[in-house]
Amino acid sequence: MLGYDDIVQLLGDENGLRKSDIFICQEHGNLESSESMDYKDFTGELMKKGSGQTNVDAIYTSLLKSPVLGLAEYQEKCFKKESGLMKREVNELMKRFSEQFGRQYPLLAFTPKLRESIGEGAKCGLLSEYDYMLIMSKFYNYCQVNSISNCKSKFEMMTFPSIDEEISSFERNLILHILMRKILLTRSIWEGLHLKFVSCKRINFGLCLSVVFNGHLYKFLQISMDLVSPIPLKMLVPVNDWPVLLDFSKCQLYGLFRDGYDGFDLSSTDYEEMLLKALPSAAIDAYVFGKAFSSVHFKWRGKLLAKIFEMSYTMKKYLLISLHQHENPQWVSRHECMKGIVFVASNMEKFVKKHECRRCIFHAEEWTRDEKPKNNCLKLYF
Repeated sequence: MLGYDDIVQLLGDENGLRKSDIFICQEHGNLESSESMDYKDFTGELMKKGSGQTNVDAIYTSLLKSPVLGLAEYQEKCFKKESGLMKREVNELMKRFSEQFGRQYPLLAFTPKLRESIGEGAKCGLLSEYDYMLIMSKFYNYCQVNSISNCKSKFEMMTFPSIDEEISSFERNLILHILMRKILLTRSIWEGLHLKFVSCKRINFGLCLSVVFNGHLYKFLQISMDLVSPIPLKMLVPVNDWPVLLDFSKCQLYGLFRDGYDGFDLSSTDYEEMLLKALPSAAIDAYVFGKAFSSVHFKWRGKLLAKIFEMSYTMKKYLLISLHQHENPQWVSRHECMKGIVFVASNMEKFVKKHECRRCIFHAEEWTRDEKPKNNCLKLYF
């Protein structure tokens, strides 16, 4: 039998746009956009496609309820149940993977941490894309971070576990990935699950595991899982640059191994997750709308809005920068959040400092290791 998502896929036209009755924008594939369009123009254009709707909130609400474009918490009970099953299955797979890998390679043992949209509770549509950090805490003991600049760090690796000779970054990553693939191909970690192995490929920062899920509604639904293996940097990193006081004491920076680079790329995913979870539901809704507008369901004729909604990670930055301008982000409405995303994206030169990365949400100061622990405090700023 076909699952819900299979039926939606079959309804696509030659442009890949799904014309199912998911929400009330029946002509959502041809929204106008110009170089100077602002939020008011955008909502006006959106309402023209909304089957006679005069209230943009009605369109937004229907978007949130969509099982293909919306948030899981707004969906019908049957979709919530299926999404819950899917998430539990993926978590169980990662738990088995972690336990078996740790038993076989104890010095490289890791703890899986779900991150990005699903981890932040801001996933748009199906829970079919998972991002896991496989945090290798013991591996930290073999590394020493010496300096940080432009969200990258230089470090020394005293030795690779069980290997005495010096190895390159490519060899280090390749060894890790070969060992992980070996465990992922073990039959025992898949037994009894609704998930079936499809492929496991190397990517720039780790592995991409593809599986298929067979549930009650979704049949042969392809799920991708990015598996990134960072080490926790275990550094004291205060953040004092947000309008509302938040407790970042349990957050830490991570170093991501990347092919072709001998150091780390810094990841502040803990801090970003803390910010997202502290935001009002209106802000999360706006973030999900933006991701929906970047999907194949919406095809912008102009360049401005297509660029704004092009990448979810940069759109997250636009949202957070706009909220940073308010004394209390908790009181910002859904419309103000959407308006803020459009405004910041159109005026990034006003908000980004010279030589600052436009993609990173948190930025680390220039830092060099000092022998005195009290001088080793690194600072992050938003």
